[in-house]
Amino acid sequence: MSKHFCFCIPVRFAVFFFSLLSFLAAGASAALGWFIVYLINTNQLEKAETNLNDAQKKTFEDFVHKYKAGFIIAAVIFTLIALMSFFGFIGSIVRNRRMVKAYSYMTILIFVLGSAATGFSLYLTWSERSFCTTIDGTKTCLESHFSNGSKIGFTIGSIIQWLIDLYVVVAIRRYYEQLEEEREYRHDFRLKPTAGGTYEAKEGLMTEGHYPYSDNTNAFGSNQHA
Repeated sequence: MSKHFCFCIPVRFAVFFFSLLSFLAAGASAALGWFIVYLINTNQLEKAETNLNDAQKKTFEDFVHKYKAGFIIAAVIFTLIALMSFFGFIGSIVRNRRMVKAYSYMTILIFVLGSAATGFSLYLTWSERSFCTTIDGTKTCLESHFSNGSKIGFTIGSIIQWLIDLYVVVAIRRYYEQLEEEREYRHDFRLKPTAGGTYEAKEGLMTEGHYPYSDNTNAFGSNQHA
């Protein structure tokens, strides 16, 4: 039986939509990260400094050179996220269980890391601690000037975003469980799969799935003989 999210939309569409969105966002972030690394390695940072004054250019160049390894790590991470999201996107189209499983695990990992980052952000917001960094011996600090109302608004927004992220993780996981159930159904009733590595749910991205026990061959009723 088809599982749903948002009350009536098949979870297959959730995987299709969120994996596509994740792929585009992570792909753009990875491209930006690798572009910055390329500019650093080729000494062409001026291409990214067109709207900066001389002081800002100096700060920007010092920052990217000091944290070059961080840009590389971030680019690698976003590249992996884009790759896993692509697996999820293709998996939602062809109903490939392994691809959707990989995407499901990735979203769980990202959710855990994102939850930790959200918790840290809330801690910094309410503790009013300064965030400081030192570049070429010069210490620069960013201080929180949020009012209590702003802090409450940020906290509420963070909680809502966390709940949405949790719901997305659950929806994707439910589609993987649906594919597992379809696989077990085929095994139990020895149905022939449509193609290697795919499972026939008879379900469109936005349409209700087919419930096999409603077939005449599987139903019990007036035609049953004693």
